[in-house]
Formats: sequence, structure tokens, C-alpha cells
Amino acid sequence: MSKGAGRRVRWHPASVVLHWMTLLLILFQFWVAWPMTDETRDLLTRFELYQLHKSVGLTIAAFVVLRLVLRLVLRAPVPAPEHAGPWLRGGAGAVHAGLYLCVIALPLTGFLMVSSAPIQIPTFYFGWFAIPHAMSPDKAAYELMLRFHGWAGDLLIALGAAHFAAALVHVLVWRDGLLHRMWFGTSRGARLTRPSPVPQVPPP
Repeated sequence: MSKGAGRRVRWHPASVVLHWMTLLLILFQFWVAWPMTDETRDLLTRFELYQLHKSVGLTIAAFVVLRLVLRLVLRAPVPAPEHAGPWLRGGAGAVHAGLYLCVIALPLTGFLMVSSAPIQIPTFYFGWFAIPHAMSPDKAAYELMLRFHGWAGDLLIALGAAHFAAALVHVLVWRDGLLHRMWFGTSRGARLTRPSPVPQVPPP
């Protein structure tokens, strides 16, 4: 029996929803970061944008935890088509791991940053309830978390660009249907196109 027999071709719908919701929220975070740091805006508007940024960041953290739990409890789909050697597969794995690391590090450093800020501003989750800060004001810790938060954001942009470029290669060059793995539909009816084997040239 084939090793992949009976396994899904697509990721579980819950994983698909969390994947695309996380992407949309991350894009929103980068978009809202510009006006919330604009010192020409009035303080009330900036306060509301900061609260929104923090609330969305905590939501992203919860989504990432849920995705990791689903990876543990749900069986992964059949392996993707292999178009290159181990170095390319290893690079893809490193990018995925880096993306997970960034989306965990960003909410964590952001929360520690607001917790240790010299000027304490309460964190209200979408205005519904206050979330206690994790530590007392500490200027050195605040500045360190601020740097880490910026580095994680820059790294996320770089890895996200690499991930997007790889997706375009799968869609436009290899045309192997890989993108369907992270979309909705009938899992059993989906097919992934395997690369054609390289013809063997007989020795002279």
C-alpha cells in the first residue's frame, strides 16, 4: 500500500482558516504601524491605534498557538511534490520555521515592550477587558524589546517575501497545484502533479 494512502491532500480546513486569517492580520499590523507612530496625529487617535495594534497582535499569538496545536493533533497531508534536491527542501523548511519564530516573537516582544515601558499605558483587548502587564517598568528591558520587535518585523518581511516568491514559482513555473493544499475543497479529489522523471541516458 502507498505510504500516503488514506491521507489528505489538503491541510485541514481549520488550519487553512488560521493560515489566511493570520496572514490578513499580519498585513493589517504592518499597515496600522505607520499611522500609529505618526507623531503629527492627535494623541487620542494614536492611543486607539496602539490599542488596536496590541489587540490584533495578541490575536495573532493565539492563532499561532492554535496552529501549532493542530499540527500536533492532526495528520499532515501527503508530502508535497519534490522538484529539487535536499538543499531546496531544507531551505523551504528553514523559511517555514523562521516564519513561525517571527510570528511568535513579534507578539511576545511587543507585549513585553508595553509591559516594561517607562510610561505605563493599560492594554485593553479590543476594549472588552484589560490584560495585566507581565513585568514592572524597566527602561533597559523596554529598549531591548523594542529592538527585538523591530528586527523580528524586518525578518518577517524578508521571509514572507521568500515564501511568496516560492509560491509564485509553484504556481507559474512548476504548476504542480501545491497552493491548493492551503485552500478549501474536496481533499480526496485534489491532485498534486509530480515532476516528470529525468530520462536516463544509457552509457555508450
